[in-house]
Amino acid sequence: MHKSIIRYFQRRIERFYRPNRWHIVLDLSLIAIIIVLIISFIAINLFHPNFDLTSWVTPRHAQIDLNNPPLVVDVRLEDRAIKLSDGLSLNIDIKNDGQAQITNFVVTLTPDSSDFIISKISTTSDDYANNLALSINGNKISLASITPGQEINAKLKIYFKEKNSISKKIILRANYEYYINNQPLKNSLLLSDVRVSSELQTQAMAYYNSPQGDQLGSGPMPPIVGLPTNLWIFFKTEANGDFKDFVMSAKLPKNVAFVDNTSLIAGNLNYNDGSRQVIWKVDEILSGLNDYRAGFEVQLTPSKDQLGTVALLLDNIQFQALDSFSGLYEKRSMPKIDTGLERDIINKDNGRVVIE
Repeated sequence: MHKSIIRYFQRRIERFYRPNRWHIVLDLSLIAIIIVLIISFIAINLFHPNFDLTSWVTPRHAQIDLNNPPLVVDVRLEDRAIKLSDGLSLNIDIKNDGQAQITNFVVTLTPDSSDFIISKISTTSDDYANNLALSINGNKISLASITPGQEINAKLKIYFKEKNSISKKIILRANYEYYINNQPLKNSLLLSDVRVSSELQTQAMAYYNSPQGDQLGSGPMPPIVGLPTNLWIFFKTEANGDFKDFVMSAKLPKNVAFVDNTSLIAGNLNYNDGSRQVIWKVDEILSGLNDYRAGFEVQLTPSKDQLGTVALLLDNIQFQALDSFSGLYEKRSMPKIDTGLERDIINKDNGRVVIE
């Protein structure tokens, strides 16, 4: 075999290489290429490079740290106790600490129990809402976009309807969501509870005849100039919660006298002749009871300048009491009482002063 290879190369030298030296150059080049390929093949099989193609590609969006989101949201209650008719003041502070724009931000406010429902949410200023592009729909507050670095403070007023008069506590939950680079993020905040003040149903009424038709007063009706007419005035209050330190007061005009004839079911009733004030005090009013009443007799002597008018019987009527649960004062003024006798079904609209 060795001799055969030698003879092969001798014939090839005589036939190709002697006549033309380019044949030997061509053969040597092919041999060199084959050697390089063999060495490359061996090297590739012995060495396994770690090609990380992902490091060559820029990611579309940076990964969001869910434990440290770029949007800072603080929902803060301004009140710890409210009267239901006054509503609840609430602030929403928002700051975009990230580098990307935030879109479709929505806060949903929901009472955490079925005792109350939200009836209305409003901003404290219409101009503020328009400038902020704040949108309110039912119990949802939304912003279309929040740019990087932008800070927003929304001041809101929330009004409720009571579904269960037994419960006097509102616990509000704020669920919010938004999008960053089309990725949704959500969170939920349980706000501190708010105590709701109860309501006092207080009345001041004047009668010549009782609701049952009994005559309580005396003297002419309609009243006559210069002649005395006696009538009864009643105070009444009841509550859907507990109150203490109830005080109700009213002032008699100069031509109305306090007659020392009273009917008292609860509390203490006093008249101050110097200030012409009637004062009714009750230390404690309990929920659901209707036994808190006081009555007193007055005497009207109409003057000539009251001819043809309904004569004033009681003015500057007001009351106040402390709600035992919320710690808020209930304080209101009430309409004056005259001889129009709105509650007297027999003498209503028959109280204009006449002349004899």
